[in-house]
Amino acid sequence: MSASAGFWSTQQLTEFLAAVSSCPNEQAAIRAAVERAAEALESEAGAVVRGGRLVSTVGFPEGQAPEADLLAMADGARAHLDLPGVPACETAVAVLDENPPGQLLLARSGDGFAPEELNLLRGMGRVLTLTLRQLHMLGEERRLRAELQERQRLLEQLSRVQQAIANRAALQEVLDTITAGAAELLGNEVVGLRLLDSDDQRYTLLISSSGLDPELAKRLWRTPVGEGVAGRAIAEGALVHVEDYASAGVGLEDLTADRLQAAMAAPVREDGQIVGSLVVGSYRPGRVYSQSEQSALLNFADHVSLALTDAKTLDAVRQAFHDALTGLPNRALFLDRLEHALARARRAKATLTVLFVDLDRFKLINDTLGHAAGDELLVQAAQRLRASVREADTPARFGGDEFAVLLEDDTHTADAIQVAQRVIDALKVPFDVRDREAFVSASVGIATSHAGQEDAADLLRNADVAMYRAKQEGSGTYHVFEPGMQVALMERLELEADLQRAVEQQEFSVVYQPIMSLEKPVMSGFEALVRWSHPTRGMVSPADFIPLAEETGLILPIGHWVLNEACRQAAQWQLEYPADPPRTVSVNLSARQLRQAGLVQEVDGALAASGLDPRLLVLEITESLLIQDTEATIAKLRELKGLGVHLAIDDFGTGYSSLSYIRQLPVDILKVDKSFIDAVHESPEASAVARVIIRLGRTLNLRTVAEGIEESAQVEALRAMQCQLGQGYLFAKPLSSAELEQLLSAADTTRREPATG
Repeated sequence: MSASAGFWSTQQLTEFLAAVSSCPNEQAAIRAAVERAAEALESEAGAVVRGGRLVSTVGFPEGQAPEADLLAMADGARAHLDLPGVPACETAVAVLDENPPGQLLLARSGDGFAPEELNLLRGMGRVLTLTLRQLHMLGEERRLRAELQERQRLLEQLSRVQQAIANRAALQEVLDTITAGAAELLGNEVVGLRLLDSDDQRYTLLISSSGLDPELAKRLWRTPVGEGVAGRAIAEGALVHVEDYASAGVGLEDLTADRLQAAMAAPVREDGQIVGSLVVGSYRPGRVYSQSEQSALLNFADHVSLALTDAKTLDAVRQAFHDALTGLPNRALFLDRLEHALARARRAKATLTVLFVDLDRFKLINDTLGHAAGDELLVQAAQRLRASVREADTPARFGGDEFAVLLEDDTHTADAIQVAQRVIDALKVPFDVRDREAFVSASVGIATSHAGQEDAADLLRNADVAMYRAKQEGSGTYHVFEPGMQVALMERLELEADLQRAVEQQEFSVVYQPIMSLEKPVMSGFEALVRWSHPTRGMVSPADFIPLAEETGLILPIGHWVLNEACRQAAQWQLEYPADPPRTVSVNLSARQLRQAGLVQEVDGALAASGLDPRLLVLEITESLLIQDTEATIAKLRELKGLGVHLAIDDFGTGYSSLSYIRQLPVDILKVDKSFIDAVHESPEASAVARVIIRLGRTLNLRTVAEGIEESAQVEALRAMQCQLGQGYLFAKPLSSAELEQLLSAADTTRREPATG
């Protein structure tokens, strides 16, 4: 020990006491104690252990203290400590008389600690122990006072909520009072109340919030159940709290990006069922939720439950008859008004009309821009619908993208048609959704009641049936209900059920139409086409079942089967009837398949299972698909192209694609639509269009296939235009696999026969 350090002195212990006891809290006192002890006893390092945990160190680089060695010193299992660049250090330990016990540790190089120094260290340990006890007692007193104050504030806030409920305030006002009270009491930056979406309980809606940025609130308005801390509280049915939001693994992406630090959520119940959650969040680093704060949040959540139960009051019942998203009357209120209107019409022998409105292509908006953008579009659509009708009329939202309008005051069909056209015109104007233009159209069904003879359900069903007929005739149209439509609808439903059964029982087959070279009489390949043999209907036309399969999503299993069957058959024929160059097989992709996330893996799997050379598979996409969400389509086509397959644009010339996009597409083949081939040898106009398409193909180094060739004169005209390939009834109709095999066998025999002369 150096002479400057001296022996144990009252002065040194007094200075130590003054430094430690003046600290505001336990952690600061511990830090001051280890620093002063190391300085007084000229030690290279020091530490404090409490309850077997290392709580403070001095003399070590940040985060590099040898925790295991220091804990061993505290337990008496180690008497020396190795420090980088310092000879082995002697250690000294002073026990802190706590429960569980703690230790004040010092490590110093040299001859070790003199008895007087050890006495000084033990004295410092006793001073630190007494200081920690005193600080703990003061902390408990402050905590108790704070708890009493918090309870008083909680009672005040809950009293405001109870008063709002007792005064029959509107439900939204009560819920806003709850979120504002929770924010004020808990001192959190944001509070939100999420309730299950009554239209789709897989999602929750942000019903009320406090302190949340309006733009952020819009983005978080609708989220899936189970996502975020609020969703987790709903899923688990218990209070959930996280103190490190970014790394908790349950945070919402938008809130993580907004640097939310901590969050806590409590489930909300109604009649014993979980219907939502109340969530609070903080942007303050190090925010930890105390037990009393957790209890306070549960209290507020219970008052939300109370408010929802009390929502059976007159004001809440009125709110329950309106759509939460658009503010329009919902189905229940619409049917109620329709029933009363029909009763008035029966008494007055007057007419009234119902319009059933469905947005076309709305699912595409949801799939490409997201559900939040879809909700924003629905709100704007509701506003336009309201502006398109009279004040006395009732527009309503039934859920999803379905709306209805009740037209009274002796409205006849001709008047209703004018209203329907106004609605269609209003909804086809581009929507501004999140700084992007979005396009939808509307299909409208019209059903008129004469003297109120129908009941409400029948009239609404008739309008719905007419709407489906309008959809079949093309988007952006209306149709007036006729009695025969109900029969047609029932037939369609029966066909849909039969189609489902056909998928399950594999009633489909594949036929193959040859694709011929126009330069020499050889088969270049064949197109695979699906056929349905119904057990009682017989062969069902693809024109009847393919659109239905596309609409219902059954095209996915059908397309999967056709792809695998065509690849298997083509691979087998390539082995049995090889050709040079090899024959290709073309398979059509529908819009649903092209949007399918796993399409590339599905095609890769079909190639692997069949052993077919990817270069022999041609995937055909109709041109009309390319003008929808072009960027995503191009990306998907490039992924497919990466497998080594060839890509063709079918029905080219009918979809009005931008030539700038055609140049970007990774395609190999243009198939000229039959409408341009029919009169190619007669009409100068048809000839000119076909010539331009074929010339475009040559310019872009693409092969061209003429579809629907039926006459030899068409072949001559197409040869003159330098079209390479063609298909149509002139060469062969679609053939069964056995029929095509006969052609392949004959071609193979001819190829193998020796030339004679």
